[in-house]
Amino acid sequence: MIIDKTGKIVFKGHPANRPDLEADFDILRKDGVITGEGCASAEAPADGGEAPIPEGYSEMDQAALDADI
Repeated sequence: MIIDKTGKIVFKGHPANRPDLEADFDILRKDGVITGEGCASAEAPADGGEAPIPEGYSEMDQAALDADI
């Protein structure tokens, strides 16, 4: 996964699927957006809303995570 400066996952997949990781990091460092297969921008709905949670995933329960600390 690649995570941007705000903590958002912007890419999920194998790093070999990115043609130029160094360029990706430079773009993200400058608050840019990377695109392509596996990228959040490619998966986001056209209306600008949040993408649906994929099957098999669920919302994170922050209280449960905090309890584990």
